[in-house]
Amino acid sequence: MADRRLAASLILSRTPIAEQVALVRTFEDAGFDRVFFGEAWREPVVPLAAALAGTRRIGVGTAVSQMFPVNPVVAAQQAAQLDELGRGRLSLGFGLGASFVVERWFGVPFERPLRRAREFIDVVRGVLASPATGPFSYDGEIFRVRKYSLSFASEPVQVPVHLAAVGPRMLELAGEVADGVIVGALHSPASMERTLKRLSSGAARSGRTFADLEVWFYLTCCVSADPARARALARRSLVYLTQYPHYRQIYEAEGFGQVVSEIAELVHDRKTDAAEARVTDEMVERFAIAGTVTECRDQLRRFDDYPGTPILHLIPFRIDEDEVLESLRLAGSLAAPASQTTLVDE
Repeated sequence: MADRRLAASLILSRTPIAEQVALVRTFEDAGFDRVFFGEAWREPVVPLAAALAGTRRIGVGTAVSQMFPVNPVVAAQQAAQLDELGRGRLSLGFGLGASFVVERWFGVPFERPLRRAREFIDVVRGVLASPATGPFSYDGEIFRVRKYSLSFASEPVQVPVHLAAVGPRMLELAGEVADGVIVGALHSPASMERTLKRLSSGAARSGRTFADLEVWFYLTCCVSADPARARALARRSLVYLTQYPHYRQIYEAEGFGQVVSEIAELVHDRKTDAAEARVTDEMVERFAIAGTVTECRDQLRRFDDYPGTPILHLIPFRIDEDEVLESLRLAGSLAAPASQTTLVDE
């Protein structure tokens, strides 16, 4: 564990930005590699700017920022300005989002997702490179740009672009066109092996190998002085994921199809207490880490053979944000030397 890189994700709603920045500083002091901001109840650009301005060393990025609601030229402008605040510390993680969220919240038809993702990354990269290559033009099937330059940048903006991917075709696209991949919140050794095969296949299309890609994987994590409470809260995050078809498929592939169908039906009927009760201990052990700092440190060892870096997160689904924040603060201790763990638990 001493050499394990760790990242954390903040997906928060009512927590003030200043308090979120203070939490990022906690992770910076703890030695975390990066803190990501997810786009859910808040858009990520303003918290990113505050975090970069309020820290000195830690990497900061989006994981993930949705592609459907925003134009890629605007996304590149935002990235270039954020890079001014923290040279070399920014990463961009883009994702498609769920179709029902895109259409319900943003009024954008969820059409041609793979083509949109490919062209989106092309445009972002082209705009960021324009200080060196000259005015950028692009004539895609979805996006068209005519002679745009970043007038405020004197040199190309070097920001890694990662793609969130769950399905096989999106994983192959990430391997082909992105600097790295952000794997979703459910995985196992078997599913990760399938993921690596798809990434390698995509990378080969552009003359690369898997070694050229950076891998980040979300990992449900709940840390508490009360291990029973930690496991109960982890169950709530796992219940939340049953609402998404791509995660349902992973549950099914891992042998939990029947129980997850029952959970999803209970959630649909607003019987969430009963849904949480249906989450088995095996599901928690397979897909999450939960318990005290010592227990979570031990559980993290299950992922020592995984490629890439875990992104610790806890979805505030029927969980008070104060409890989410407390779990995240304690999770910062997972990067501390093991000799300090007992003091943290106490």
